[in-house]
Amino acid sequence: MKNTNIAAIILSGGYSSRMGSFKPLLKFGEKSAIELLVDTYKSAGISNIIIVTGYKGSEVAEKLRDSGITCIQNENYAQGMFTSVIKGIKALDTDIAAFFIHPVDIPLVKKHTIEVLKNKYLQSDQGIIYPEFCARKGHPPLIDCKYQKAILSSDGEGGLKKILEKYSSDSVTVAVYDRAILMDMDTQADYERLLVYFHADAPDKEEYYRIIDLYGVPEKIIRHCRKVAEVSVEILRSLDNAGYALNESALQAAAMLHDMARMEKNHAEAAAEILKDIGYGKVASIVGSHMDIEVNDDGKVTESEILYLADKLVKEDKLISLEERFQPSFKKYHHNPEVLSKIENRRDAAYKIIKKIEALTGKGFIYG
Repeated sequence: MKNTNIAAIILSGGYSSRMGSFKPLLKFGEKSAIELLVDTYKSAGISNIIIVTGYKGSEVAEKLRDSGITCIQNENYAQGMFTSVIKGIKALDTDIAAFFIHPVDIPLVKKHTIEVLKNKYLQSDQGIIYPEFCARKGHPPLIDCKYQKAILSSDGEGGLKKILEKYSSDSVTVAVYDRAILMDMDTQADYERLLVYFHADAPDKEEYYRIIDLYGVPEKIIRHCRKVAEVSVEILRSLDNAGYALNESALQAAAMLHDMARMEKNHAEAAAEILKDIGYGKVASIVGSHMDIEVNDDGKVTESEILYLADKLVKEDKLISLEERFQPSFKKYHHNPEVLSKIENRRDAAYKIIKKIEALTGKGFIYG
């Protein structure tokens, strides 16, 4: 049985000179970049984490003082990142099977990505595992400890990438849904883009189409989802114009992915579970209620309610009225009171949402 003891080496020793601010301590919500990465690895089941510090190393160590994480100072950090790689590898326990190398300036890689790489390593014979997004390799690589000696004996010319290229025959790339593997923060502009991505709390267009592709969603369902997304965004923007702010990124992604598991039983719940596992809790909650929903009576309209309504207004990829949507079902199940009651509840929920939208906008519903 393969050794499952895997470590993570997080490189946090650079000057951050191009950024103008110290990258490890830049904030994402309530946490710094270094804290976020530590939490990601811990949540993915990686407890053996080594932080290699350098410039302002005492500040990083203080930030992580209560985390139980090992911080080691690289005295040679001014000579470049490869010296931190060497320092981290030398600090590995002898029973470690493989290790991630993760620069702190790529802070938003998801837990699911780390788990995918770990599982691929454990299930395959390859010694170097790379994540790939849309045919582009990113960070972090997962490296078998059999390459420790080769790395430690290298002169570092060309960095770790150059060393690992020598062993490309023993490497494999794994497709992930995570564009963050390519998103670093060398400059202030990079950081601002990462903040936008972080606060969206949703897959962007490239990511949700990658999810659609990797899950083999049929073209007919994709066309339906596109139309539902179009209607959803139009409804949301009508509320925005009335001064009512919602998360358009999350709604757009949820609309595009709401039927990704359409061929499965309880497909709304199945899709929500997949998205939650990937790391999109907000989008998962929107998707999970697109078949049945409890409409809030507080006057507010939620992204979940908008998706629910838009889905009822679209049959295949055509816009229809609620009457057109529900009348065939009423006829089909008129002899079955239990099913009929569920259909009535779904129809009534849709009309409740419309009334709320009209009250907020002061206008008749745009699809009425």
